[in-house]
Amino acid sequence: MVSGDRVQIQQVLLNLIMNASEAVSGEVNGARRLTIRTRCQDDACVRTSVIDCGPGIPPDRIEKVFEPFFTTKSQGMGLGLAVCRGIVSAHHGKLAASNNAEGGACFDLTLYPAGSTHE
Repeated sequence: MVSGDRVQIQQVLLNLIMNASEAVSGEVNGARRLTIRTRCQDDACVRTSVIDCGPGIPPDRIEKVFEPFFTTKSQGMGLGLAVCRGIVSAHHGKLAASNNAEGGACFDLTLYPAGSTHE
C-alpha cells in the first residue's frame, strides 16, 4: 500500500500513457502495442511500467527528457515529463526512462509505502 495524491498520480500515469500512445501512432509496419504493468517489488514498493513499441529515445537524450522545455516532439512544449518527475519526487518516488532491447521505450514509476526509508 502506498499513499499519495490520487489525482496527481493519475495525471502522471495519463501523461505517460498519452506519450506512449503518440510514440506508437507513427508506426506503420510494426505493431502498435502499449503495455502497462503494475507489480509489487521485493522492497514493498509498487512499480508501474508504461512500455511502448515506438522508435525509442536516443540514448544521449534519455535523462534530458525530464528537463523542462526539452522535447522530442514537433508540437511538444517539453513540460509534461518534467512536471511528472516533480510530482513523483514530491511523493518520494522515482520516475525513470529506458529503451527496450527489442525497440520502444519504457517509463517506470516507482512509489514506496508511507513511512518507508525511501522517504
